[in-house]
Amino acid sequence: MSERLVYLILGSKGAGQDDVVSDLVDFGVADDLKPQVFVSEDDVSAWGVEPTIHHKQVGLNRYSWQGFEAGLAFEPTGDVVFVVADGLADPADFVEAFFFWFQESGYEIGRVITVADCDRISADKRLLPWYDCCIHFSDIVLLSNRQTVSNKWIEEFKNRYAKEYYPCHFELVKKGRLANPSFTLEPQPRRISKLFDEVDVSGGNGVDALAYLDDDVEIGGVEEEEPEEDDEEEFEGGDPSKDPFLARVAKARRDRPLPDVSKLLD
Repeated sequence: MSERLVYLILGSKGAGQDDVVSDLVDFGVADDLKPQVFVSEDDVSAWGVEPTIHHKQVGLNRYSWQGFEAGLAFEPTGDVVFVVADGLADPADFVEAFFFWFQESGYEIGRVITVADCDRISADKRLLPWYDCCIHFSDIVLLSNRQTVSNKWIEEFKNRYAKEYYPCHFELVKKGRLANPSFTLEPQPRRISKLFDEVDVSGGNGVDALAYLDDDVEIGGVEEEEPEEDDEEEFEGGDPSKDPFLARVAKARRDRPLPDVSKLLD
C-alpha cells in the first residue's frame, strides 16, 4: 500500500464489526504500517469492550456520532484507517457524513465493507431495506452471525443483489474470522454506487471502468465507439444528490427513507 487508505465498515449493532475489524487489522495490515481504528462511543458501550487488536502499531480511537447535521469530526494520522460506522445510525446519514469528511481527509478510499447480521435479517425482513442501503455502497459484504440460517437462505440473500447486477463480493465470516483478510482489503472498487468515483469523462484520472468487470470477463476485439455527449449525464460520482439512497425530496427528508434500526433491534 503506497497511498494512505481509509475503509468504511457498515452494519447494524451486534453484527460482529468488532471481530471483523480486529481480523482485518491483525492479518490484513503489514507490520510496518500504522493502522488506526475509529469506533463509536455508543457502540463501545454496546459491545462492552473495544475491538481486541494485537497489531503493535494500532491506534484505537472513539468518536461521538450525533447525527448527519453534526457530521464526523476526527483527524486520522495512520497509514491505514478504519472507520466503523455507528451500529444504530441511519446508514444513508452516516455514508453522506463520511463522504464530506473524506473529501477533506487527504486519504484514498480503500473499500466500503458491510458486515451483515444474517440471523437478524432472516428473523425480521424489515431490516432488508436498511441493509439494501449499506450494500448499495459496499465493495464487499461479510456474512456474519449465521447460526440460525441455512445455506439456502444465504444463496437467496446473495441472489437478491445478483439479480440487480451488484458487482460486490460476498464472503462468509466464521467465528469472527475471514478466510483472506488481505483480499477483503484489496482496494479494488466493486460497489454499484458511484458516490466515491472521480468524475472525469475525458478518461484522464477517473475510475477505470475495467475494474468493475469480473476477472473471467474477456474483452473482445471490437473497436469501441466514441460515447455520445448525452452519456456524460450518467456520471454521478461525487454528488450525493444523484445517489438514489442519498437524494432528498426535502431538506430533512430523503427520497428513500430507511427504517429506524434501533427500534427493529429492540
